[in-house]
Amino acid sequence: MSDVTERPRRRRRATPEPAAPLSDHETLTDFAVDEIRKRIILGWYPAGMKLRVDAIAKELDVSRVPVREAFRELLAEGLAEIYPRRGAVVSEIRRQDVEDGYRMLEMLEVTAAERVAAIAPEATAEHMRPHLLRLKELSADPDPLEYLLVHRAFHFEVFKALGDGMLQRTTRMLWHACERYINASAQGPRLEQSFHEHAELVRCLDEGDAIGVVAMTRMHVAHGCQAALRGLGLVDGE
Repeated sequence: MSDVTERPRRRRRATPEPAAPLSDHETLTDFAVDEIRKRIILGWYPAGMKLRVDAIAKELDVSRVPVREAFRELLAEGLAEIYPRRGAVVSEIRRQDVEDGYRMLEMLEVTAAERVAAIAPEATAEHMRPHLLRLKELSADPDPLEYLLVHRAFHFEVFKALGDGMLQRTTRMLWHACERYINASAQGPRLEQSFHEHAELVRCLDEGDAIGVVAMTRMHVAHGCQAALRGLGLVDGE
């Protein structure tokens, strides 16, 4: 199967005006990384597109420096690649990367969920619940950008509960590396299925059911991988 870029899905939306640079970010580099990452994940910067420092700096209303620094993080996440005489471009999506990404995500998310179920299950469930309610509303007719941000916030409540350390840092970075695939999975019947899995995860945490938390996390990642491959047109025979 050949490499592909994301297919259009759900309601289309024009590239948004960027948020105020430091409204939700500690540094201008953090702001630039987040804004460029969102545009790549949602396909506004498609695979193969050249990432031009001057154009992006103007679009985000920042200097060239944070944009150049942002490229380093995007390279580490696999969202961008550097080619001789061509510079930075948005990376292609490859089936092997999707499958490998989800395998690694399963290991880290299961480890994170298991730990959180042991140290702070009820508090974590309480923090996840507002995001869950918004995901239910969005599952019928999701705005792509809002769904991306709410879905990320839901899962990141588990990561935040881990506290500072290698597991949280690594899981967050891997999530960002896989978020184009995760976003591609959020369409059609998968939206409703995903919501029910999210709801069950919150229920298991709230009840302190560690076995259920691990089982649901594992199932959620597996179903997400299957849906991502379909959404990206990477299923054999399609």
